[in-house]
Amino acid sequence: MAVTKFAGYRPNIAEIGTFESVSGRDLRTEAFCVSVREASNGDTDMTETDSTATPWRRYPPDSVATPIVQRVPYLELKLEHPDLEPSGHGEQFYPDALPYEIDGDRRVFYWRPTLESSTPDAADWVLACATTHELGGVKSVPASSPQLTTDAADGTVVVVDGTVAGDATTAKLGSCTVPNVRIEDAPSSTVELTANETTYTVPSGERREIELSQQQVDVHGGNGTTQTVTPVLTARYPGRREVHHPAQGAMYRLFPSFGLSLDEVPNPLTAPLTAGELDEKSLAEALGIDLSKRPYAERVLWQAFAHTVFSPHADAKPELTQLPQGHVVLRTSQ
Repeated sequence: MAVTKFAGYRPNIAEIGTFESVSGRDLRTEAFCVSVREASNGDTDMTETDSTATPWRRYPPDSVATPIVQRVPYLELKLEHPDLEPSGHGEQFYPDALPYEIDGDRRVFYWRPTLESSTPDAADWVLACATTHELGGVKSVPASSPQLTTDAADGTVVVVDGTVAGDATTAKLGSCTVPNVRIEDAPSSTVELTANETTYTVPSGERREIELSQQQVDVHGGNGTTQTVTPVLTARYPGRREVHHPAQGAMYRLFPSFGLSLDEVPNPLTAPLTAGELDEKSLAEALGIDLSKRPYAERVLWQAFAHTVFSPHADAKPELTQLPQGHVVLRTSQ
């Protein structure tokens, strides 16, 4: 299933705001302006069309593995190397997860699967830990952190600048020492970490940047040159959150209900277009969804849903179902 990408704009969690703030700009307006500007310059072939008929298929909800909905302490970790020049750039348009509050529930909503393969059953989690690479469930502490770097055949790929559950720039190193980061304890009021045998605490609601020891690294492709770097470990502990995530091992895409019932979605759906691209705001209005009453982060999720499912550039008929708890699920092959 293709996702329409608006050139020049890529939303991320930093732009969406903190767990306590859901105000922000209208992504659709900014993205659309970029698209129109490109079209006027001749960079994009866009056809002026009012709407297009988009057929879709509904499949039974009992064929869907139950998604994870677990209220646990939620910790964010990222290991960055700001001294390095990035050699890799992420291609992610929407973040994997968005934090927001709705009806008094503070949640983190993962619409794409990012769960660590060795994560225990969600019912056994005492903590969920997210990094720039994945989400991991912790059954007991002490425990090692989820992945902070990536092993490569000829070295290690590290993050230069990144967003947890979002995009990152990276650099490949021929050799480096990856710090040993462990979660030692996680009572409700604070998280205790160790990095290279030094202990750090992060109170609930706070963020802490930790400069680790300098080291000499071999930059991949640097013709044998070495560089001194100071890795920075950032820990953020918003506290207990309701984590929504596709079932472990499942490949579907998970969305909140947005106040929508699939019973009321026509088939085929008449998808409104602007300059040849899906107009997700007009689509919401046609389906009776008042986006102004949804948290800002959920409006971004609506964009991801609308453009993933009903884009005029989609390469297959979308297959949808709605679960008893309201989640909307898109079946995918990868």
